Amino acid sequence: MSRIHSIFAGGLLHIRSILSLIIFGSLVALVPIAAVPYGAIEDWWASLIQAIIFILAALWAVEGAFAGDWLNSKQWIALVPALLALYAFVQSWTVSYDPYETRLAAAQIAALALALGLLIRYASSERRLGVLVYTVIAVGLVSALFGIFRQTAQRDAIGFFLPRLPKGSGYAQFINRNHFPYLAEMALGLTLGLAAGHGLSRRKTLIYCALALPIWVALILCNSRGGVLAMLCQVIFLGATYGVTRWRKVGGRSGGGDRYRPSSPPSGWRAFRLLATRVVLAALLPLLIIIGMIWVGGDSLTDRMSSVWDEVASSSGAGDANHTRRIDIWKATWGMFVDHPLTGVGIGGYWIAVSGYHHGSGALVPQQSHNDYLELLASGGIIGFSLLPLFIYLLVRRARVRLREESLFARASTLGALTGILGVAAHSLVDFGLHVPINALTFIAMVAVAAADSNGSKQKPGLNSIDNVQTQE
Repeated sequence: MSRIHSIFAGGLLHIRSILSLIIFGSLVALVPIAAVPYGAIEDWWASLIQAIIFILAALWAVEGAFAGDWLNSKQWIALVPALLALYAFVQSWTVSYDPYETRLAAAQIAALALALGLLIRYASSERRLGVLVYTVIAVGLVSALFGIFRQTAQRDAIGFFLPRLPKGSGYAQFINRNHFPYLAEMALGLTLGLAAGHGLSRRKTLIYCALALPIWVALILCNSRGGVLAMLCQVIFLGATYGVTRWRKVGGRSGGGDRYRPSSPPSGWRAFRLLATRVVLAALLPLLIIIGMIWVGGDSLTDRMSSVWDEVASSSGAGDANHTRRIDIWKATWGMFVDHPLTGVGIGGYWIAVSGYHHGSGALVPQQSHNDYLELLASGGIIGFSLLPLFIYLLVRRARVRLREESLFARASTLGALTGILGVAAHSLVDFGLHVPINALTFIAMVAVAAADSNGSKQKPGLNSIDNVQTQE
C-alpha cells in the first residue's frame, strides 16, 4: 500500500510540474505574441489574450488542487486590480455612462489581475525569473530595432509589414507613436537596472549597455515628449539609488559555492561618500542624457519639446477650436470628477461622459484624458482611485524585501523593474499607453519581477547565470 501511495504521490508531483511549466511558459509567451499586431489593440486580438489568461487560471485551479494551496502571501498585491475589476463590474450596473464598455474593462482588468497572480506564483525560481526578465528585454529591443529600421527603410505610403502602418504614422509596430515608449521604457529600465545593480558580470555589463543603446535611440527618434520625461526620471532614479544593491561575500557553504548578502548600511565617511556619489550621478546622468538626445534627435526632437508649453499653458491656443490640447482635456476630466466625486462615471465610460464637459467644436472629442491618474479619478471616483495608493504601498513594501534578498540577480532585477515602473508612472502623467494591451501586460510582468519570490529555489539562473555570482538557498 505504501508503494502505491508513493507512486501516486510521485504522479501528482509530476502533473503539478507539467502544469506549472505550461502556465508559466504560456504567460511569458503572451508578451511577444501581444507585441506583434500593433500591440494587440484590435478587439479580437486583445480578447484572445484575455481568453488564454482565463484558461491558464483554470489550469492554476487544477494545479492548486493537487498542491493543496492556491495562494501565497506574495500574491496579495494582485488582489488590488482584482478589486478594481469587481468595482468596475458593479459600476456597469449602477453609475456607468457606458455599461457595456465598463463590463469589457472589468474583464480586461480581471485578466491582468490573474496574470499578475499567476506570474508571482510561478516565477518561483531564478531560472524562471531570468526567462521573464530577458523576454521583456528582448521584446523591447526587437520593437526598438524594428522602429529604427522602419524609420530609415520605409519609402512607400502603404503599410510596412503591417497594413495599418503607413509612412509617417506611429512608431515601430504601434499606430500611436506615444505608445511605443511605454514598452521601451520598461525594457530599458530592466536592462539598466541589471547593469547598475551588478546583476551581470563586469564583462557582460558592457554587452547589456550596448543592448540598451538602440532602445534609447528609438525612444528619442519616436519624438515622444512623455517618453523623454520618463527616461529622464529613470536616469535620475538610478543615480539616486546607486549602491542600493550593494553586496558582499560572506563565505562558502557546504557543497561549494560562495554566499552573498547585502552589505550593512554605511555610516560616517562611507555614508557621506555614498550620498555625494548619488547626488552627483542624479545630476550628471540627466545632463549627459539631454546632450545625447539633442545630438541624436536633432531639430525634430527640439521642435517637439518646444511645443510642450502650448500643450499645458492655461490660456487658449490660437486657432484651437477643437480644444484638444492636454490642458483643455485635463480641465474637462477634472470637471467630470467634481460632478461625480465618489463613484465616477464608470471605468470605460470616460469617452461618452467627457463629451458633456469638453468645450470644443465637436469635430474632435477626446477618447482618453492623456493622464491616467486623472482618468482613474474621473472614471472610478474616490472609491476606485483609493486602490492606487494601496497598490503602490504593497509594491514598495514587497520591493524593499526583494532589494535585501541574498540573491544578487533578484536584487538587480528588482531595481530594474522599479526603474521601468517609475518610467511608466511618469509617462502616464501625460499619456495613456497602459490602455494598450502589450504595455499593460508588460507592466504586470514588471510588477511580478519586483514582487515574486524566486530566492528560495536551488535552480540556477538560466540566461543570467553569468558568472554564477548570485546564489540561491
